[in-house]
Amino acid sequence: MARKKWGESFLKSGLPLEHLTLVTFRSLGFNCYSNAEYARPNESGEETWFEIDLYATSDSRNKDTDLGFLAECKYHDLSRFWFFLPCETGRWRFNDRVFNCAPLQTLTEPLSKSAFSLAPISWRGIVVSKDGTKQDNAVHTAIQQLANAFVPHSLSTMFRHRLGVSRPTEVQSSALVPMIVTNADIFRLKPDITDFDRIRTATSPTSVADPLEWTLCYYDPPMDLHLRNFDAIQDHKKNEERLLERFPAVEPRFELWPSRPNWIAVVNVKHLSSTVKAIQDHFMGLRTCTTKTALKQARTVRTI
Repeated sequence: MARKKWGESFLKSGLPLEHLTLVTFRSLGFNCYSNAEYARPNESGEETWFEIDLYATSDSRNKDTDLGFLAECKYHDLSRFWFFLPCETGRWRFNDRVFNCAPLQTLTEPLSKSAFSLAPISWRGIVVSKDGTKQDNAVHTAIQQLANAFVPHSLSTMFRHRLGVSRPTEVQSSALVPMIVTNADIFRLKPDITDFDRIRTATSPTSVADPLEWTLCYYDPPMDLHLRNFDAIQDHKKNEERLLERFPAVEPRFELWPSRPNWIAVVNVKHLSSTVKAIQDHFMGLRTCTTKTALKQARTVRTI
């Protein structure tokens, strides 16, 4: 009995899940950086360092663009599961808002919706317990952690490090997908459920919901986060003025960055490997352009 309690205590620390997530990405050929740091203002407005569980990037490129994941991990004991609502929104429902390419737009068809064939789409996730007791919403917490990290992290990696090259034509872009990894079972309410009694009398989640390996969860940054993202971008442009003077073609991406992220991959860790492979295979099959072409297009076309 003591051994079981010790094991569960270790699992609840979250470290085994973080380790398994890192090992899975590494086994797929990704370069992994655990506890990736980023800076943003805290609740008092002071610049503070925060961490996100994992940043993973691939050496494989679709022309001049590689694929990265920014991941947060959440462990639950087996008495709880995650429940999402079906998503009906059409807002930001296109590939560029899933893959988030920067510092240049290299997707040749950014308005394509092909990424949404990969998994069911959802929104507004909550944690539900099998015994019916109210739970802290770790889904909301994880989404907020990712959402707050996304723009500051991408400014540091994609809009600073990627621009540290001698000539503009040497710039490499990256696609960045935000992801939540959990060991909890994932369900999405069936779209035809409109009766409270069907939910109240359900004997199991599958009576009213579909089990999912993973889902693309919609997120629309609230105005306060949008404004903080905007301020972070303006500060970045001011602090990196000399660097950015050499790369005026990235300005169209800055203009459209405060309202991200919009789609977050939520994955059960048992299906993490197949999910990452599916996303990567889809990305590698997309039509992209070279840096040279992206630079030329950015001078004349406002990208998405």
